[in-house]
Amino acid sequence: MTISNPAASSTTKRTISTTSVFIRPKTYWVLTANPEITKQHYEVKNPTQMVQVASMPAFNNESGTVKLWKDDTTIDELSYTEKMHHALLKEVKGVSLERVSFSKSGNEPGNLQSAAASVGFATPTYQNSQNEDTSVKNSMTLASKTFSPDNDGFEDLLEINYQFKENGNLATINIYTDKGVLVRRLARNVTMSTQGTINWDGLNDGGQLCKVGLYVIKTDLFNLAGNTTHFKQTCVLASKLN
Repeated sequence: MTISNPAASSTTKRTISTTSVFIRPKTYWVLTANPEITKQHYEVKNPTQMVQVASMPAFNNESGTVKLWKDDTTIDELSYTEKMHHALLKEVKGVSLERVSFSKSGNEPGNLQSAAASVGFATPTYQNSQNEDTSVKNSMTLASKTFSPDNDGFEDLLEINYQFKENGNLATINIYTDKGVLVRRLARNVTMSTQGTINWDGLNDGGQLCKVGLYVIKTDLFNLAGNTTHFKQTCVLASKLN
């Protein structure tokens, strides 16, 4: 197999690997000239699913085309520009463009989306943060309504699990006491993956452990289509009994 950038001045096909590589269906792989640099900048959950390409084609940030070949047959092709990134991102350097649906052409408008800030702007070797599943409903749930941040290895974090029907959402998540006092700005206009987990460690904005008691998590979700959703949950920050 080879890879090329037909939009570049030199359209030479570059060999992906000189040895046989077995890629299972529905897995995610990275082609890179330097795997170590990728590991330095992003979380790589499956490092064995990286292929070091001896000589990559030139791909610049502004625009380009990625084309995969099997001999002289095109396997897949897509073109990209920086304008495809989320309109509210102030900086797109280091942000991956992810393919939302594999059943649709990569060149279909809207099928390339910015990777979510909630996952570090890229998901090398594992599932894209932006995907399409029309069967799900927007939801945010707590893994447990009680947590005790005492570093004993049991429920030290409050796990907030979420899944969204649409991609490209931004979220603001604030945590209040039961008296309505804001103690922690957990997220502020953060681009979100379509599913994942956000944790609260029990600390306030000043880095101090909050008092034992009842807390309210308020989430405001919106996207560029003008859709808004609001969530409200309660939890208990507990401690060990002496």
